[in-house]
Amino acid sequence: MATILDTNLLLFFKPVFTFLFVFGVLYAILNRIPLFGKSSNINTVIAFSMSMLFMLTPGVKDILTIATPWFVFLFIFIILLVLVFMMVGVEEKSVVWLFSENWVVWTIAIIAIIGILGFAMSQVYGPVVQGLYGTEETAKEGITFDIGRILFHPRMLGMIFILIIASQAVRLIATKN
Repeated sequence: MATILDTNLLLFFKPVFTFLFVFGVLYAILNRIPLFGKSSNINTVIAFSMSMLFMLTPGVKDILTIATPWFVFLFIFIILLVLVFMMVGVEEKSVVWLFSENWVVWTIAIIAIIGILGFAMSQVYGPVVQGLYGTEETAKEGITFDIGRILFHPRMLGMIFILIIASQAVRLIATKN
């Protein structure tokens, strides 16, 4: 039954939206940061080429399709959070200072971005990684299975996580003095 809110037809245009999103973001970044000069034509060609690569690589396209709504949600959440603080009386200068010079906000933003991308990558490449690690019943022979079992063992992942936390703690303690 057709309804006014039926958005299934938009799924056919998902590749177009993905292409336009990647093209727009890359073109804006290349115009803002002149890596290849200030020529608009060169930036257009590079953004177009990268957008086509995104469209033709199935895993990357799926990651972008999964992660984009979460980034939009994060952006809207940040805007609403700033509006709430400004409604209760926080001055605009304080909000600008918070987002420009406070490293805690940037650290939280980077962790959120890594979390969103990690979630999207686990959704797309999770079965492949699980096939590498497997279980004893589905054990495979070969070097890739052994490497997968070593790298993705819970103890190894926990050790890597603790090492990352310790290295950041050492970096922050060293910069204080």
